[in-house]
Amino acid sequence: MLYKLNVSIHDVTKSNLKDVQTLLELLDSLSVKKITLLLIPFYHEKESLEEIKDWLYEHLEGKEIVLHGYTHKSGKFNDFRDFLTRQEGEFAYYNDLEDRLNKAIKILKNLGLNSEGFIPPAWLINKEGLDILKKFGFSFTTNRLHILDLKNDRKIFSPVLSFGSTGILKSISINTFKLQTFLLKQLRLPVLRLALHPVDAKDKTKLKLISDFLSSEDFEYIFLKESLLL
Repeated sequence: MLYKLNVSIHDVTKSNLKDVQTLLELLDSLSVKKITLLLIPFYHEKESLEEIKDWLYEHLEGKEIVLHGYTHKSGKFNDFRDFLTRQEGEFAYYNDLEDRLNKAIKILKNLGLNSEGFIPPAWLINKEGLDILKKFGFSFTTNRLHILDLKNDRKIFSPVLSFGSTGILKSISINTFKLQTFLLKQLRLPVLRLALHPVDAKDKTKLKLISDFLSSEDFEYIFLKESLLL
């Protein structure tokens, strides 16, 4: 079976460029030609994408661009979400989502960029947030389990493969990665998803697991927007 696979790199920001570059070079060595890049316009209210416009113009050609929050930063939730993210669930935490989207889109427009999709930081967003994404005309978003076709109110079941960044989640994700990939292949899903983060580039074990997985099949790589046609 030829599996369709989307590979995304999250958290493209000024301070993450070295690690993003490492991941891009790894994917290039594995002949992954279609890559989705998640851009954070004003990371932690400290780094604007406009500061790295030359890098963006050099590396975005042939890539799918997806808007990834505005600052990415949140406060503490004081519930189970603090186990999933360390104060990075911006679009599940604040109420001024329309203002944040307007500011984020303005930065992209200043760079001559446009995004058909929006992926919330930590994949966390509430129902009201989804309605706002539809209002802004985004075609798709994702959570940990689904790709959401916002134009047609449709969910595509596609649990995301990713690594935890710290503590027990990191250990569990590394130790179960091969099992996860095996089980997901057995489900014969319309599309598989692999989400990489800059912190993954610092871990040789993660890089080896990524390389082995991408070398294990003759995947058909697709953009997230292409999954809406499946």
